[in-house]
Amino acid sequence: MVVPRPVIGVTSYGWDARGRLFVPGDYLTAVRLAGGIPVVLVADGPPPEEIAARVDGVVLVGGGDVDPIHYSADPHPTVTGVDAARDAFELALVRLAIERRIPVLGICRGAQVMNVALGGDLVQHIPDRYGHGVSHAPPDGSGPRAVHAVTLVPGSKLHRIYGSDRIPVRSRHHQAVGRPAPGLAVAATADDGVVEAVEWTDPTHPFAIGVQWHPEDGIAHDALQQRLFAALVEAAGRSGA
Repeated sequence: MVVPRPVIGVTSYGWDARGRLFVPGDYLTAVRLAGGIPVVLVADGPPPEEIAARVDGVVLVGGGDVDPIHYSADPHPTVTGVDAARDAFELALVRLAIERRIPVLGICRGAQVMNVALGGDLVQHIPDRYGHGVSHAPPDGSGPRAVHAVTLVPGSKLHRIYGSDRIPVRSRHHQAVGRPAPGLAVAATADDGVVEAVEWTDPTHPFAIGVQWHPEDGIAHDALQQRLFAALVEAAGRSGA
């Protein structure tokens, strides 16, 4: 008997001025390599409730900043790329994924969305709080992602997935989790103290992890980072069985 592959909803950056939908292909490749079926989600498509009823797991991808209105803050001058429709869609999707125990992986912006959706807030501009000791983005903002190390919290699910105390990661961001939401625990930090990962602590939930780095970057050649997508798809397979 052939076991159906889990269907993983992957959010997108939305439509550009020419009506083209954009989502970096590495996200889709990572899900496919892990044994899942990636399906691209759009904010102006089916409502979150219908999505939650049809997918076995969710990946929240990177992108612009979350509107600070969602965590009762005034916007920092560097806030950019706010998309009200995308915010509303993804915040609702996270809450449904937690409520209905749907495996969810947040990446970069996606980790921030998870934290805000569940009641936490964000550091709107990392240098203001943490300085420039660790490069979290390329100097010109458009080059290859910055490479640095993160330390994983012993005993965390993320630590078990990677099987290491410390791993190299690639990132491009100027915001990060500030106050973790109730129920979310810090699972990794950078050397400057920036929160690099959070995970949902309810043991009855199969998988809910947000990472600030980009595990999908160059995924076809990165067996270490592929472990994270494999863990997501495995949890989605169990939940959808």
